[in-house]
Amino acid sequence: MPDLNELLAQVDDSFDDLISLHRDLVRIPSVNTGVMPTGNETEAADYASQWLAQDGIEAEVIDVRSLVPLDTQTILGSVVKTGRLYTVEENPRLCGWGAEIASIAADECFYDLDGPVVRITTPHIPLPAADNLEDIVLPTPERIVEKIKRSMN
Repeated sequence: MPDLNELLAQVDDSFDDLISLHRDLVRIPSVNTGVMPTGNETEAADYASQWLAQDGIEAEVIDVRSLVPLDTQTILGSVVKTGRLYTVEENPRLCGWGAEIASIAADECFYDLDGPVVRITTPHIPLPAADNLEDIVLPTPERIVEKIKRSMN
């Protein structure tokens, strides 16, 4: 096991690569629909956006980096621009952070929405500890694509 001082000596202290957690990152810009994943679901949303583009649906992917503070300016800006909001989270639908984002979007820009906010979550079950079972319940790019296509028709 490496010594802590050895690890600290390897840390690049140039501040060029610092990530601001209070500002969300627009990973894939678009005008058709806004997808708001957090954590590990960001990669799944990126893949889903690429697959949707093959079918002519541009999906803006915004990496929600922090829930507190929540960058509502970026999120609501996407809702106004795209008219749609999809949240992707790897926890059950009940009381998830997507509910808070949906509530804020409904309060702040209800008339800009072209359809209901869609929350893509795990089923309402305890999250399994086994990797193979966890993979079954977590939102996948396929599920994200299917939910977006179904809600846009």
